[in-house]
Amino acid sequence: MISRRSVLLGGLAAAGATGLAACSGASPAASPSADGKLTVGLTYIPNVQFSAFYLGVAEGLFAKQGLDVTLRHHGQQEDVFGAVLAREEHVVFASADEAMVASAAGQDLRTFATSYQTYPLEVMGGGDLGLSADDGLAVLAGRTLGIPGHYGSSYYAALAAIHEAGLTEADVTLMDIGYTQLSALAARQVDFIMGFRNNELVQLRAQGESVLSIPISDPASPRLVGPSLVTVGTEVSDDVLAAVARGMREAEEAVIADPEAALDATAGQVPALSDPAQRESAARVLAATTELWTRGGAVDVSLDTDAFARMAEFLVEAGIIERAPEQAYVELDLS
Repeated sequence: MISRRSVLLGGLAAAGATGLAACSGASPAASPSADGKLTVGLTYIPNVQFSAFYLGVAEGLFAKQGLDVTLRHHGQQEDVFGAVLAREEHVVFASADEAMVASAAGQDLRTFATSYQTYPLEVMGGGDLGLSADDGLAVLAGRTLGIPGHYGSSYYAALAAIHEAGLTEADVTLMDIGYTQLSALAARQVDFIMGFRNNELVQLRAQGESVLSIPISDPASPRLVGPSLVTVGTEVSDDVLAAVARGMREAEEAVIADPEAALDATAGQVPALSDPAQRESAARVLAATTELWTRGGAVDVSLDTDAFARMAEFLVEAGIIERAPEQAYVELDLS
């Protein structure tokens, strides 16, 4: 079972915060009815990185699309896709690379909208090693790269970085360090980590650390696709899925237009944001997150089908899947 921590979204989160619906043991969700009721799963505890969903519900942006959305945060050790496969959720916000791997393993999962137009995981660290970002991913040669484990997005991203550098796994030491990236880097247990631009990089910069942060592939032709909206089966109609995607797009636009409103909406789920220092930290994470939402300077939640083709090719080449799934995504009209 893959923990929800393998998806994304570490960082700023208040211990003990509760979601908008039960985290586990929920009854199966009914198919969306005429009143547009549906449940969207969020694969971590309440966090500012989910602010578009909080704001979208609070300001009626999903309702404007004819939807009555319930947000459901996942439990600490809950499988990323367990609830949506059990029909306890209609949609889950999860990384498209993990969805493709699960789909290739026989799970009936399809991605239908992409939130992060820039893949968020990068190779980070090494600021004190006398290396230069101009060297690109070649800096990994002969170095130690820390990852949570040999599974999930961080692992796939590490393999993509090694591949992009023209190296093999024999050239880089991949070290399983759990979710201790920052402490492992600080203690020099590893030279580099796989980190998120809107989590570890934000924290490293806030600490005044000298750090390299190198994309795992050319941003113009990404090998992996990150946080997206994923559904199961065909019970949810394309019209409803398109409405969810449009609602997310409008909510992301609203967050960019008014970050303070997004922080206020998040504070309803993360009480720690009443502390000015915590709110300031959350604002930094939010700013880094919104940078990942845009394509060509505008919010865009449509699928890059070429990126999905490259991702399938890479995952097969890396030996993570045997063959590309037949239906890894759904193309929708989001106009």
